[in-house]
Amino acid sequence: MLKIFALDKFPCDENKEYTLGNTTPEEYLEKMLSCVENGELIIAKKKTKVSIDLAENLDKASYADRYKMDLSKADAAAIVAKEKEIFEECGEIARKRQGREETLAAVQTVVREKIDREGLRVENVENRAQRLEKLLELGAPELIVNSERRYLIEELALNAYATKSTTTYKYRPLFGMPCWRFMKF
Repeated sequence: MLKIFALDKFPCDENKEYTLGNTTPEEYLEKMLSCVENGELIIAKKKTKVSIDLAENLDKASYADRYKMDLSKADAAAIVAKEKEIFEECGEIARKRQGREETLAAVQTVVREKIDREGLRVENVENRAQRLEKLLELGAPELIVNSERRYLIEELALNAYATKSTTTYKYRPLFGMPCWRFMKF
């Protein structure tokens, strides 16, 4: 049975619900990389009207992303260090309160200095860093900022290690149970 990266890899709260509230970006990355099996990482995602989040498990996922991972160059400490540097520099940019165009260009420059530009997820890393900067500028609560930091570290890791990705969507037949098409588990 394949390991699927989903919320069920994290602890439950007192209501038996999975939560990432106290999970640091480092712990998130560690759990994510522990789910790589035979060079593949499968991430279960849940899509709602307003967001795309990590699903509780594969059964409750809207779709699954499958990545071919090259962990021969894996260095989780380097990914964590990059995330911290980007976070700190986004905080500095947010405190300057420049115009929006200058801010976006500054964040893009910071990200491009820190990441592999040949990776699959360069634009996603830039988008996450820009969202993080905006949240810091607005003075968002720490819970929301930490959530965005987890998404940023996920994108940094995927940009560094993923060599190929495919997405498989779940469909629901008219009658019967939900099922997965074209995915062998």
